[in-house]
This record gives sequence, structure tokens and C-alpha cells, in this order.
Amino acid sequence: MEEKILSRQYLESISTADLISLAFDYGIDIPENLSRRFVIGELLEAAQELESETDEEQMAESEIDVPDFLPKTYNETQIYAILRNPAWAFVFWDYSIQEFETLTSRPDFKGFFLHIAFFDSASGETPSDSFDIQISPDDREQYVLIPAGRKYVIINLKCSIEGMDSRVLAYTRRIEIPPESETVVEYQPGKKVEMSELVKLSGMEELLRKNYKNHRQSFS
Repeated sequence: MEEKILSRQYLESISTADLISLAFDYGIDIPENLSRRFVIGELLEAAQELESETDEEQMAESEIDVPDFLPKTYNETQIYAILRNPAWAFVFWDYSIQEFETLTSRPDFKGFFLHIAFFDSASGETPSDSFDIQISPDDREQYVLIPAGRKYVIINLKCSIEGMDSRVLAYTRRIEIPPESETVVEYQPGKKVEMSELVKLSGMEELLRKNYKNHRQSFS
């Protein structure tokens, strides 16, 4: 709908056909043989309501305080993981300032690490496999390579204290890992892979070559 400043003077200057067309643009149902005066009144009322709603929306938007930058910490010990694809998970975490300072100031503090635990079912309690990744106190994110054939994963943020069992500070929800494509898992340069023409057009062959070149140690 073309935006016009609706005034009584403007509406009285246009034809009846243009008035009805304008009323249609504003969603006003005009019965047959309705007087011009009534149509003009309905249009002025609709325009006033629309202007009022727009002003309210602008006021609501202006009340939102949008920060110029995100805070360095949210002062909560939490960890989250997002699957980039079945082979890689992006993990990010944060610490409560008080807990972080208490732990790192201890003379027997040895460091933080991520404990990656895999499960064969959605309710299994005993991990089928696991490994650890050492992280520095300044780290807040990490990509994790997921071995082929894994079904579920929980990632724990833990700390090591000398002479004590490692302590879990936070952990992710149990994340289901989608099954890998056999084409991606088994691909090696020179090996013939059957692909549809549509998949070839997507650039999958070049993507697989780059993936093997950059991460071939995980294919052995």
C-alpha cells in the first residue's frame, strides 16, 4: 500500500472510485451506495488507528536497551555444546567469577579440562567411551572431533585438584549425534564414490577432498 498522508482535505479532493480503492487498501469493507462522507470518516479513523499502533511499536523498540558489546562473562558456571555436523561439536563455557577465583587461587589446583563421554542409548548411565581435552583457564570455547559411530554425548567441564578426584563444574545435556553419511566416513582420494548429479553440483566432491586433506589423521 502506497503511503499517503491522509487528511480530510486530501480525501475530499479524490474521486469516489479512488476512495473505495483506498478503503480496500486499508482493509475496510465498503457496502454499495455508501456515501462519500461515511467512507472518508472510516478512512480517517483507520489512518489514526494505524498511526497510533506505529507510535506504540516505535516507543516499545526505543525502550529496548541494546548493549554495544557482549559481556566477557555472565558470571555463571555453565557449558553448552552445538553440533556443527556429525563429526564436530562446538563447545563453549563460562565460570562464576567467585568460583573461578577460588579454584585458581588454590595451591593444589592443577587445571581445567573437558571430559567427553559417549553413550549408546538415550538413557544409558555408563559411558561406552570417553576422553579428556586439557584447556587453559583463559579458554572459553573449543571444537571437539567426534569419533565415527558414536550415538550420544555429554560434555563435562571439570577441574583437577591434587590428591582429590576430579570435580564436575558443569555439564551439557545429553546430545544425540546424527548418523554419519557412509560416503563421508569412507571417502579417500582416488576411491570411486557414487554420487547423484545433484550432490555433485553441490560441490560435495571438493568438500570431501578438503575434509580428508585437513583431517586425514581421523580417517586412519
